[in-house]
Amino acid sequence: MRLSVALLLAFVPSVALAQTQQVDDAVKAKLATVKWVYGLEDPVGGFHVAPHDPKSDAVRKPSLRATSAAVRALKYSGAEVPNAERHAAFVLKCYDPATGGFAEPGGKPDVTLTSVGVMAAAELGIPHDKYPKALEFLKANAKTFEDVRIGAAAVEAWGVKDCPFDLADWQALAAGDVNPKLPAPNNGGARFVGSYTAFMLRLGLQKGNDSKPAALAAVLDRGQLPDGGWNKEGEKASDVETTYRVMRAYMLLNVKPKDAAAVRTFLAAHRNADGGYGTVPGGPSNVGGTYYAVTISKWLDAMGK
Repeated sequence: MRLSVALLLAFVPSVALAQTQQVDDAVKAKLATVKWVYGLEDPVGGFHVAPHDPKSDAVRKPSLRATSAAVRALKYSGAEVPNAERHAAFVLKCYDPATGGFAEPGGKPDVTLTSVGVMAAAELGIPHDKYPKALEFLKANAKTFEDVRIGAAAVEAWGVKDCPFDLADWQALAAGDVNPKLPAPNNGGARFVGSYTAFMLRLGLQKGNDSKPAALAAVLDRGQLPDGGWNKEGEKASDVETTYRVMRAYMLLNVKPKDAAAVRTFLAAHRNADGGYGTVPGGPSNVGGTYYAVTISKWLDAMGK
């Protein structure tokens, strides 16, 4: 397993390698997670969603979604991406030059996968001219708020200033898709507020005092459930994907959640002995759950929480 020096230095003070058990345990936990992600690597390029199940006869194939999540999880853990050139080649195989979209191998391009592909390409340092029509595909096919929300992540990864179309079009689309009767913050309302806030801030459509960070954070705070996470409308329990959306808004607003310790507890409930994370407490580890947990933890670390 190859790790960057930055991974160790992020956790080890120069004056003492392991003065406390807490620091030692944090290092071990992060190393275990990195090792688990490395275990998803396909030898010919790309990453798998989950480890190989020896009891299954199913043919395993690498996934574009899994590759994007794995590459970013490794980055946020301070670890190197092994065989990056192979993974870059796999990502480019998922690009359809005719439409400009990205798809899973053998599938059809769509908005979500194209956004995922752009993010993976950006993380792997693939030049724009290798997937030149990707943003045009998004412009032509984004029809809902969820489309432009994930599309905003792609534009951010591509470079907002280099976006080849007017982002005000997406702002108008998003505003027109707003539900005027939002559910209560603890019934999915925080999920929507967090998603919309992140969308606006990622594209630079909302800045400074216009973002009203304290007021928006107060709404997000009211949506936090006793288990430490946030939920979808109509769901009693929190889920890690919604928690990820809400935490991204906090991060972009540069505001700390009211009960950050509870968020840590929520993430810990998703961690497994193999070093990975599930998308539900006690569920099997998968790359999506691991990416969400690693990223949220990174944000909490940056907040000093």
